[in-house]
Amino acid sequence: MTTENSGEPRGEAVPGPGPAFPPPPPNYGYDYYGYYGYGNPPGSGIPPRREGGKGGSGARSCLVIGGAILAGLIFFALSAAWLPLLLSAIGGAGLKGAGGSGLERGGPNVRKILVRPGEMGSGTIAIINVVGVIDGNGSPLEGSGMISVAGEQLRAAAEDDEVKVVLLQIDSPGGGLTASDMLYNEILRTRAKGKLAVAWASSVMASGGYYVAAASDGIMASPTATVGSVGVMLQHFQIRELLDRLGVKVEPVISGSRKDIGSIFREMTPEERSLLQQNVDHAQRRFVEVVAKGRGMDPAAVEPYADGRIFTSDEAKEAGLIDRIGYIENAIEWAEELAGEKGMRVIAYRRVFSLLDILFESGRVAVRETAREVLDGILDRVVEAGR
Repeated sequence: MTTENSGEPRGEAVPGPGPAFPPPPPNYGYDYYGYYGYGNPPGSGIPPRREGGKGGSGARSCLVIGGAILAGLIFFALSAAWLPLLLSAIGGAGLKGAGGSGLERGGPNVRKILVRPGEMGSGTIAIINVVGVIDGNGSPLEGSGMISVAGEQLRAAAEDDEVKVVLLQIDSPGGGLTASDMLYNEILRTRAKGKLAVAWASSVMASGGYYVAAASDGIMASPTATVGSVGVMLQHFQIRELLDRLGVKVEPVISGSRKDIGSIFREMTPEERSLLQQNVDHAQRRFVEVVAKGRGMDPAAVEPYADGRIFTSDEAKEAGLIDRIGYIENAIEWAEELAGEKGMRVIAYRRVFSLLDILFESGRVAVRETAREVLDGILDRVVEAGR
């Protein structure tokens, strides 16, 4: 609360929440921090600025703010080195009940988390998570996307002499064909290093998720998992009628009659549909070959199950698409059986994030959110115009 003086001296100090001050001189006000002047009364000896009280100078405030900003920048820079270790340590502490006890360097960008200790002299099972949509978004600098994350873990396992079996824990509806094929090839390269590979479906192992699993030595699914969806799909939509209603016309300048094939601004011709169907059929043949090779089946025997349908675990086992049904503990036991060892050590991987990873990911999220807001605004206007 500030009390101004109209020019008449006060006879007593003004009580307030802070300590009492002497009466302010003419043309001066009073607040909790002390005096401040509105004018420059002659003979007062007090300059028209705050004096005394608890208030700090502006220079001091600037130093405090500047110091806080500098400390924050230093903390942010150093966090790239020690924060991932702290988070990984916390993750390892959460696994103490299963035997987790610490961290080990597993590669240039990953660290090993001990999930279950093994018997002396036993080998190691490395759990690789293939969870979510299989894509290749992100550059090697960012290190994001399924290919980058799972790929670097597979390479770390391939170079680790202690790892005998790679256990792929898959919960994926699929994704891009090329991304799935690249991850499939990464698993084959890991096997070429002398490692065994077991795929286990926790919930969904469909389309590209099953494509990836076909690279393993054996496939197991939980009793309630969904398996299959062997097939390829190319989606296309066009908005020509909507643009006509809005009075918008698109006139592309192209170098050839097929350069804008699949354009959303016009209807697809029968010839163009035939060309795209050929691409889909080619990808489908590749998918069938991958399944046939991985499952040791004739391609003709795979064809009846390659129409895109999904299967229960029991149906998939009967069709020969999986080998066993069980839980993660059963998958670990099966991995030990294939390796010919008992009481194997089980590890998982955690990625080590750098400062660039954090900056790029934060920037990408910001751009994505901004783009979403812009698109939402455009769509709202389109809907209003259509009404």
